[in-house]
Amino acid sequence: MILEDLFLADFKNYHNCSFSFSPKLNFIYGENGNGKTNILEAVSMLCYTKSFLMNAEADCVKYGENAFEITGNFKNRVDSKSTVKFLYHSEENVKQLICDNDKVTRSNDFLGRFPLVVLSPYDLKLTMGLQQDRRRNFDLLISQISRVYLNDLRKYSKIIKQKNSLLKDNLITKRYSNKELKELVGVWNSELLDLAVKLMIRRLDFIEEFKSYITSCFERIVGNRYSPVISYQSEIFEEADITGYNIDTLKNKLQSVLEEKLDAEIKRGISLAGPHRDNYMFYMNKSGEMFEMRTSASQGEHKTFVVALKLSEFGYINENLKHTNTGEPVLLLDDVFSELDKGRIKRISELITDFNQVFVTTTDKDHFGILKNNFTDSRTFYIVNGTAEKC
Repeated sequence: MILEDLFLADFKNYHNCSFSFSPKLNFIYGENGNGKTNILEAVSMLCYTKSFLMNAEADCVKYGENAFEITGNFKNRVDSKSTVKFLYHSEENVKQLICDNDKVTRSNDFLGRFPLVVLSPYDLKLTMGLQQDRRRNFDLLISQISRVYLNDLRKYSKIIKQKNSLLKDNLITKRYSNKELKELVGVWNSELLDLAVKLMIRRLDFIEEFKSYITSCFERIVGNRYSPVISYQSEIFEEADITGYNIDTLKNKLQSVLEEKLDAEIKRGISLAGPHRDNYMFYMNKSGEMFEMRTSASQGEHKTFVVALKLSEFGYINENLKHTNTGEPVLLLDDVFSELDKGRIKRISELITDFNQVFVTTTDKDHFGILKNNFTDSRTFYIVNGTAEKC
């Protein structure tokens, strides 16, 4: 997949600006606060239907205006072209996503059509932050290649939302007796069991599939002195694999956990068990000794791990979509090279040489000298206060 051009109207720093991109490297530089990341954010809204920074649409409207437009023209592996528009009006608080003149009414049917991988400083929260950040990251990754997973995830999330609404409402109103409430919660628990187990099995399969991608990518960046490890943790099994378990066994185990936690759920007014509470754990293996990234890694190790993780996501999506017309994902690298030495910048540059279309933002123009030698085609954009100069 290639993003050929982009048009921004009253989006963030930009009043009216058009970009024509290289199919390989697009180098975007300028001082902080001038709008480099705005470009990548706009691209993510076209591909994900929302900002990778999780910004609300209302916060993306240029100051003094009441609406914005983002338009992008994409070309897939077989040169079929698509136009995607993202429109938002703040006064009505209405957004529209339009693909080839058809309004997108279900994001489930759209996500993954224009695959994307984003790496930004905000991704450090994956190793340093909360477990919901890691779940959200991998849910998005798996959803881009599996419509089944995305649909199951949406259905499960809806059930959990309804169950939580019941628990929270009764915590305040005391509408039901303890017996009545347990029966009602039991209905939702029965509804979620099959979906919950399907999600967990898919996540466990993903961990096994993804292992070789991140190990290879990490080694190409830092060598084989140490290696990354990702595990999936849930209350219903002890080890981060599916060995010895089948669907019925997992359902029985989850059912038991739900029954054990029912009183606590009623007391706290929230659902306490299921894949929405599970966690991905990141470790580093140094000469056979394992340590957890969140508590024991240096700043440089955190950044290296996240860079390897995100570049591995590109390879994983690409491999899973290679027999489709969609093509390789677009890669957005937002201020990735700051605080990295020239050696690692050079190795990362060499690593992404064979990637699809790449967008790089930075405050340091000199990084282009390292990158350009590894790409057959490139374009440079100098950003000043919401205007772009192609260099």
